[in-house]
Amino acid sequence: MNITVRKAEKKDAPRLVELLGTIAELHHRGRPDIYSAGGAKYTVKDVEKKIGNKDELILVAVNDDGYIMGYTMSKIFNTKKDDIMISFKSMYIDDVCVDASFRRNGAGRKLMEATKAHGQAAGCHNVVLNVWAFNENAVEFYKSCGMKVQRMYMEYLLD
Repeated sequence: MNITVRKAEKKDAPRLVELLGTIAELHHRGRPDIYSAGGAKYTVKDVEKKIGNKDELILVAVNDDGYIMGYTMSKIFNTKKDDIMISFKSMYIDDVCVDASFRRNGAGRKLMEATKAHGQAAGCHNVVLNVWAFNENAVEFYKSCGMKVQRMYMEYLLD
């Protein structure tokens, strides 16, 4: 099977929302104290808007039939210089998903490499993302793509 990575088009929005729903469910199962069941992070209209926004990048991995196997959603931002940090450009990956039936075939890796290439072409210093500790498969995948831990969020549960 050939895997092609391309920029998302507005016609892709319903499939992307379907995949966003699988991510929402994964988060609900991992942290039901924080995430509610059902729904998705964005609506079809939200995704269509993101696709049309020049400051955001949505890439999709498609198979030979043009079926969307997965995606990355990212945007570029500039850190602001302050007393301890310098200013630099960074690419933030907001969301990554590969349909469970297409995992371990290279689609995710191709998406990550293409996202990284877009960040490099835009003059970014780094590519960053957040991942929940319960999502061990994703953590291992990101590490296998060459990412490393930049920082950690820790918590006390109070109720």
